[in-house]
Amino acid sequence: MWISHPFSLKALCLVGCFSFMGMSIHAERKHRASSTGEPSEHIVPDMLPKQSKKNVQTSVQMMQVSRGNSRVNTKFREGIDVSRYQGVIDWMRVGTEANVSFVYIKATEGSSLVDPTYAYNLANARQAGLSVGSYHFYRPKVSVDEQVSNMTSVVLKADQDLVPLIDIETTGGVANDKFVADLQEFVERIAAYYGKKPLLYTYQNFYNRHLVGTFKGYHWVMAKYKDEEPMLTDNVDYMMWQYTQTGRLPGIRGNVDRIRLMGNHSLTILEM
Repeated sequence: MWISHPFSLKALCLVGCFSFMGMSIHAERKHRASSTGEPSEHIVPDMLPKQSKKNVQTSVQMMQVSRGNSRVNTKFREGIDVSRYQGVIDWMRVGTEANVSFVYIKATEGSSLVDPTYAYNLANARQAGLSVGSYHFYRPKVSVDEQVSNMTSVVLKADQDLVPLIDIETTGGVANDKFVADLQEFVERIAAYYGKKPLLYTYQNFYNRHLVGTFKGYHWVMAKYKDEEPMLTDNVDYMMWQYTQTGRLPGIRGNVDRIRLMGNHSLTILEM
């Protein structure tokens, strides 16, 4: 009901299948957990084909997702984030059996990388009844202009149920003052473009080392893969906790990152 073109779902499935035939799916995850239960700061970039941006943009245009009425699913307080590393997801099974309400889907990274599963995941997760948002992996050594252009050309406002998310996991060796200043410029420009403040994602130790006291008034997702909840030195009331990178859910082969809402926070705050 969320895809206006009568052949869009079939076309997207074909696009998804051809994308996987033309690329190798590596076993390594987006994060690498350290002994502290956190992703290490050494992040391996997605090495996607240069033509992937053109292919995904075409797929997004094909699907023409219509947002309609409010699409915030509040049945469960659990969600997931996904990228090409999850392979081809059976979204109908996720929507009916997994007891999750929302998903953040990787869309872009740096200046030109686009996740080749983005269009497929976006259309089919929404059709399965999940609230969807899209995320950009921030690269500190890449210009703000290029990253804004990449993200906004792929993550279309009309296709989002939830505000976009910025994935912040590395300084890239950039001096901290410049790293924070450039990141603030990027985040503010994304907020201005979408008309909503993006959700910000990082992990406990990285926040405490590099981001304490920044981005006041923004909501955070904190990653920490231990039983203990994340502890932030400035006591920020983060909105979500990504508590595992090895979750298992019906409809997804292999591991998936799992996220839960914290305290009295509600997903409705993130509605686009």
